[in-house]
Amino acid sequence: MPPRKQAKRKTTASAGRSDGIHPLGKLFFVLLIIGALGILLIGLFRDKSEEAIEPAQPIGRSVVNSIEAQIALAREGFSPGSIDGKTGSQTQLTLIAYQTARQLPPSGLLDLATAESLLIEDPVFARVELTANDFNKVGPKPSSWIERGQVDQMRYNSILEMIAEKTQCDPDFIVQLNPNINWSKLTPGDQILTPNLRIYQIVKPLAYVRIQLSKRILQAFDENGQIRFHCPVSIARRIDKRPSGELAVKVIVKDPNYTFNPAILTATAEREGITNKFIIQPGPNNPVGSVWIGLNLPSYGIHGTPEPEKVGRTESSGCFRLANWNAQALLKAAWVGMPILVDP
Repeated sequence: MPPRKQAKRKTTASAGRSDGIHPLGKLFFVLLIIGALGILLIGLFRDKSEEAIEPAQPIGRSVVNSIEAQIALAREGFSPGSIDGKTGSQTQLTLIAYQTARQLPPSGLLDLATAESLLIEDPVFARVELTANDFNKVGPKPSSWIERGQVDQMRYNSILEMIAEKTQCDPDFIVQLNPNINWSKLTPGDQILTPNLRIYQIVKPLAYVRIQLSKRILQAFDENGQIRFHCPVSIARRIDKRPSGELAVKVIVKDPNYTFNPAILTATAEREGITNKFIIQPGPNNPVGSVWIGLNLPSYGIHGTPEPEKVGRTESSGCFRLANWNAQALLKAAWVGMPILVDP
């Protein structure tokens, strides 16, 4: 009997170390596995981090003509105004702004270096299908200031005008793109070929805006002095009505109404026999367009316009006039107190 008990104790001891490995050996083995896994994970993360810091591949292709150049510039926040497919003075100034921002020689021309930098992503054009709601946004054009004060909304005056503004184009250019369309007989479901554009979004916070009266351009800058937005601007017809120096944003209004004041628009008031103030309702064809950025100079502001194709080519009564789409881009990035520097 005693020998059996001794054998049982040996069996129990053997069961406690059935793998023949000392507990310290097991611990060493586990630590070895953990270390190996750690090295593997470090390698994987290193590979991922190396992938992350690889320079991003350019998106798009080089532009091949003036039309693509204007569209590509507008997509990057350098608006040439109403797109018309021509390399006029406004497009040249826009190219200079782009070249300056990209540290290219500021030639104002679509040279080789600029064409290689200014990439455009397809599709360049898109077809817009008209809806019944589009036709609800159109109404007859008031024939006088008094009539403007009598309508419930300052609507577009034609489908062509609406499409041109929504795609940042000169109406004549839209007609050129669609030679077979009868603009007086459009119906819902008809399609119109247009540039593939949307309102630019200024992502980087702005520090200030600079308006150059001599060049009729407006540029917005970040805190590092980098151009973040550029567009043409109309300025006051009379030199004595053109402010200069440092102004500031006082109020920001989307879809503003407009108060006709005969004390300010004296010539118009006399011509139409207007003696009292009245309100003109909001809409894209409101006298100040779809945006009012009021300044700390009474009656002065940066605003939109019913005739965007004339911005930078005609003059205003005193304010700084932008195309509605550019005014909307600036409105979303502007802030009360933002400096507005006006250079002669």
